[in-house]
Amino acid sequence: MSSEAKLQRALASETPEERAVVPLIPPADVGVKLNNIQGDIYPTFPKKYEAFIFFTIKDASAFRKYLGTFREESITTSDKTIEYLQRIQLVRRENIENNTKVLADVPNQFNIAFSHAAFQLMNIGNIHDQDFKHGMLKDAHGLGDIAGPQSKIGHYVPDWDEHWMDHDNPIHGVVVLASQDEANFKQGLEHVAQAFKDSIKINFTLDGKVRDGEMKGREFFGFLDGISQPALDGLVKPHTGQLTCKPGVIIHGIDGDRLKDKRPKWAVGGTVMAFRHLQQFVPEFNHFCNEHAIVKEGDKPGEAAERRGSRMFGRWKSGCPVDLHPQHDVPEVGRDPEQNNAFNFSNGRDLRNCPITSHIRKMAPRASRELSEDKLLPKPEDPVETNTVDRGLLFASYQSALNEGFTFIQKLWANDVLFPCRQDVRDDPSGHEITAPGFDPVIGANNIIPLTGRRRYAKGEDPEDLEARLELPHDFIKARGGEYFWAPSMDALKMIAEDQPMQSKEEEGDDA
Repeated sequence: MSSEAKLQRALASETPEERAVVPLIPPADVGVKLNNIQGDIYPTFPKKYEAFIFFTIKDASAFRKYLGTFREESITTSDKTIEYLQRIQLVRRENIENNTKVLADVPNQFNIAFSHAAFQLMNIGNIHDQDFKHGMLKDAHGLGDIAGPQSKIGHYVPDWDEHWMDHDNPIHGVVVLASQDEANFKQGLEHVAQAFKDSIKINFTLDGKVRDGEMKGREFFGFLDGISQPALDGLVKPHTGQLTCKPGVIIHGIDGDRLKDKRPKWAVGGTVMAFRHLQQFVPEFNHFCNEHAIVKEGDKPGEAAERRGSRMFGRWKSGCPVDLHPQHDVPEVGRDPEQNNAFNFSNGRDLRNCPITSHIRKMAPRASRELSEDKLLPKPEDPVETNTVDRGLLFASYQSALNEGFTFIQKLWANDVLFPCRQDVRDDPSGHEITAPGFDPVIGANNIIPLTGRRRYAKGEDPEDLEARLELPHDFIKARGGEYFWAPSMDALKMIAEDQPMQSKEEEGDDA
């Protein structure tokens, strides 16, 4: 193998976040300048440490003043994020060529976003998103979040951590901090507290470290993460088979935003973030896979249990899709960004290859149905482990409309036992009919479990009997809280800081 081939192979083996989204240089004109978009919306912040700092505004006038300074001195824009990614890639190349371990010089990165409670406090107008207006707490029942101990028939309260439901200290906003090393990370946390002084109260901070070593790039169930990221047309160079969407699916007011004509000018360049604190029950998942292992002759130790998990996710732990390799893992396919998305559940493929209820098929049915490109989530989860028993994901997705993005996918795909229906599955040569296929076995949720004892299930998981129900007696992921936020453009942040009028386009007052 040539030295250049070795270099390219080494670069391709880096974390999926860095290899799934490759920015186009120069970018196309998509209707908004990248220096007017906050970083992490596009592209995702490169980081080893990350924090979400949730706060209540105590003094709106003082907050506006400090926000202006924070915007000028601390907010990272999209174009800067791309510059940092290029810097990291250059240093990585040099490290590989010279067998060194130099760390790229990347400063702390910040963005900021506001809840609807902040809209009311600071008189910000209508962005035409009803889910955002209502907030995630009111949406928790529809999202399927487990009912808490206070719940009873006719009265639902989600089993969330209390700080998400503290009405005396409403969450007005969140600052996202991303760092390359622990020392800078600690400085970044202190910087946020100092930047806004007494104008805010920091309610709580959720932080974590990206996994390293053998588990680099993997979430806590052990699966390679982030490789199903879609590519934004004109901004990202797509890999083979990678799903694509117009930038307006993510960013307000440009091509691809279905409500483009309704957005006020100040909303252009902004986006809505759905944040979820998700706990993963790893021992329970591993035990379930062992108890329901799918055994094949000649299996290696642990392979039968991993085969069960692969059918629940739709990928082997390496990232290799089961639609291409249903019997055994092929790790080199999982590692290769030109192969790990080279499938679409069609081309005469049998439903026995990839279960109709598998996580990746529920989240993005690809060619097996008329997939609307606006139902894609271009932000991966960030694995975070606080101790040996409390581990999970700090999940954030960005979209121009929640009911075309996160809430649609969770409610109408992951949680809907009738999706996908038979007519959504094209050209299945087996002729198999699967009625009421069930939940996404990984994130599908059923909030009435504690109240009625009804359990989740998934069909299609047994390749020999596609109608058989795989009973799911445990939730493997539990929501511990969350909220919807609007991440403004740099121009809109300036307007907020200067207390400029930010009325709805139709001047509808408090309609959103």
